[in-house]
Amino acid sequence: MAERIRVCLDEAAIRDNIRAVRHLSGTAQVMGVVKANAYGHGLVPAARLLVHHGVHQLAVATPEEACVLREAGLRAPITVLSPTSASAMAELVARRVRPSLSTLAAARDLHRAAVRLGRRAPVHLEVDTGLGRYGWAPTPAGVAQIERLTMLDHLVVASVYTHLGGTCRDSLADGLQRFQRMYEKVVEVLGHRPARHALASSALAAGLHNDTPLEMVRPGALLYGLAPAYAAAPLGIGLRSVLSLTSHIAHVSEMPAGASIGYDATYRTLEPVVVAVVPAGFADGIPRVLAGAGRVLIHGCHAPIIGTVGMSHLTVDVTDIPQAALGDAVTLIGAQGVRAIDAQEWARLAGTINSDVLTRVAPTFPRTVITPHAPMELSA
Repeated sequence: MAERIRVCLDEAAIRDNIRAVRHLSGTAQVMGVVKANAYGHGLVPAARLLVHHGVHQLAVATPEEACVLREAGLRAPITVLSPTSASAMAELVARRVRPSLSTLAAARDLHRAAVRLGRRAPVHLEVDTGLGRYGWAPTPAGVAQIERLTMLDHLVVASVYTHLGGTCRDSLADGLQRFQRMYEKVVEVLGHRPARHALASSALAAGLHNDTPLEMVRPGALLYGLAPAYAAAPLGIGLRSVLSLTSHIAHVSEMPAGASIGYDATYRTLEPVVVAVVPAGFADGIPRVLAGAGRVLIHGCHAPIIGTVGMSHLTVDVTDIPQAALGDAVTLIGAQGVRAIDAQEWARLAGTINSDVLTRVAPTFPRTVITPHAPMELSA
């Protein structure tokens, strides 16, 4: 039986994207961000590929994601970029996962867990440079709190970092300068210089590592071949899309002029057409707004989406693709022949960003890694 939907990861593409990141970041260590199911690419398969091709550390958004990676056998250092509840601190210490700290209360919770387990816990201190979510304020009061943290002897500060909130080069650079000033004050109270990481995909694409080299960079989107949401992708570095999304033709029918297609008869034929039904819909991550605007690839040709995008089906016009037949491959995202459809095209039509599109691809579909030798199916 044909798979209803297939999600594939191109290993060669992820390898080339890591090389592109290294081109932008020089000798800095790379902390690969795999939050949100690795931007929809599959948490475990993507993490394994990143580590296999030389990414030094991994970053997730939640303790649950970190635990999934440990249970899958990933041994690389893992950092949780969001606050962790007191009840979850002991598990992170036991699994050798590194929490982010942005309050003294959280630091004390972690310290108590580390003392109970008889371990010293590496931590990352977050500084707020304008995003307004988490992090110590770059103020004397913020520095004073971090100084109090140094008395917790079972904590080891592995890095100081920030999440830059800028959306253009100038605002990113301003945030980076604020971070640098705060970092020097933190160094004074710590008595050593921990690693710094502040440059995610947008800042790397803007070339800020050339201006202010840091010990570590923290890309997410770039690793998956995605242009950063708020900055143009750098030219000439060889980014390649990693994920492809395919289905097949489940039914073909000839429709007369005046026939309605889709709920509420949103599309009515003006002339006889040939319609193909594809078993993929919005429950699978296909944006409903693609109806009447999006397209798919069949036999290397574009076929427009007509009618509404249903929960598990969509319809396309294959009148100009006479060879289209039951079971034929349908590319929703990816390349077919000389043509391609990428997540950015969907994002533009949906009025959103490419990572929003890909994180909506249903995690229930296995991610199949296409290696240079043979495909390998891995759990999402």
